[in-house]
Amino acid sequence: MAVTAPALSPKPAPPPRRRWLSKLVRSTIAVVVIVVAISSVAVPWWLSNSERLSGIVASLVPDLDATVSFDRVRVGWTGPIVLEGIKVMPADGSPSPVGILRIEGEHGLLAMLLSGGDLGRVVMEHPTVDVAFDKDHVMNIERLIRQDDAQIAAGSPRRRRAAAHIRLEVEDAIVRITAPWAAETWVSDPITIRATLAPTTDGYSEWIIDPVQLLADARMDPPVASGVLAYIAPILADATRTSGRFSLSLARARFPVGDPGGGTVSGTLSMHEVVLGPGPLVADLIESLPAGFLRPSAIRIADESVVKFRLADRLVSHEGLEFGVPLPNGRRLDVQSSGTVGLDNRALNLRLALPIPADLPQDRPVVAALAGKTISLGVAGTLDEPRLVFDGSIRDAAAQVAADLLERVPEILERVRGERPVVPASATEAPADDTQPPAITGDDVVDIVGSVLDEVARRRADRRAKGEAGETPPPRRGRLRERLLGPQTPPQQPATE
Repeated sequence: MAVTAPALSPKPAPPPRRRWLSKLVRSTIAVVVIVVAISSVAVPWWLSNSERLSGIVASLVPDLDATVSFDRVRVGWTGPIVLEGIKVMPADGSPSPVGILRIEGEHGLLAMLLSGGDLGRVVMEHPTVDVAFDKDHVMNIERLIRQDDAQIAAGSPRRRRAAAHIRLEVEDAIVRITAPWAAETWVSDPITIRATLAPTTDGYSEWIIDPVQLLADARMDPPVASGVLAYIAPILADATRTSGRFSLSLARARFPVGDPGGGTVSGTLSMHEVVLGPGPLVADLIESLPAGFLRPSAIRIADESVVKFRLADRLVSHEGLEFGVPLPNGRRLDVQSSGTVGLDNRALNLRLALPIPADLPQDRPVVAALAGKTISLGVAGTLDEPRLVFDGSIRDAAAQVAADLLERVPEILERVRGERPVVPASATEAPADDTQPPAITGDDVVDIVGSVLDEVARRRADRRAKGEAGETPPPRRGRLRERLLGPQTPPQQPATE
């Protein structure tokens, strides 16, 4: 019996492939690849245009009142970004004060995008800064930043957060300074600076400059002395001439983005054998002294003087400044200065301490009283027009002269009585007790000193005049004796027959 095998059912046919989906995927991928390829070429090409890059800089720095131009730009996704021939052209058409030979960043566009705006290490090679002061001591650099009058009036800061992080290295920077009060241009030695741009805890960004020796043994010429260093050492302001060397170092510096004037800076200014022609501050100081000193032709900063300074709240404070004013017979009056100078208005708030030499001549009472003491003076006004403010130390010295004289009252009374006895106005009246001087007030103290000096001068002049005429001048009674003894009545002459 034959067995018949069951018939096998045919396999279902596979569904037709959706060729349209695969085509779409392939097309999308192709488009993305093409866009990426075009972008990889077009974006760097678009950014490499100097005019477009200038527009980007203007949008990123809206307060910049200038145009930044580039001679050559090279931008890539992976390779370093290179900018060459950078110039900052002020909007008012004045010459460019800032020029940079080359800027190179280690990151390309891809690394900056993936890192969230971290530009990495950026090297700035051979920048030059031409600082020009006008007659009002205003720098051309200040005009590069557009000022908001409303914000200035309100005193509100313009700090903001930067979109990038940078580790900047400035190599071989040169600073040139010109000023109308100097015929020659001051040129610095090459300067190297390391700085970082990073956000702060309060949400803003700031530049932080590493400790650095900016200048070492540089020339102390008038443009840098009166224009820049006068904020640290006010004695340099409007000096008729300067010579010598100085060094400048920074220990700490922070500048908020958008408000560089609100930064803080600390450092030291070392002056090596600096000699200068005295400006208005020294001239007023010499004229205020009671010793009759003549204005010196030159003064000398203390050798190897180290002045510590700090910028904060738009005030530059200093301490440790010492300079010497020459006195007759080879002596020198050393002056110590400390205080603040306003960064915006150049306002002064200084304190000068003058230790008076102990070996001054003893033939003038006030000068002799000042010997060995320290006089302190305040200085207000501005760097251009300083104004001395006395704190009473000279008046105290004059009072000391009077006090010394009053201690000698008994001796003076005895001598006076021996020369001219006191006779009562009426024989019937009892003699007055003339052994006690009248009470002398604080104003009388200074008046007595002036009277003594006036009396000495009058007597000397009278003696000279009478001596030239061959006469013997009569004795004159001073105001001091009158204050001590009161008005005197000449003795009565006996009646003649």
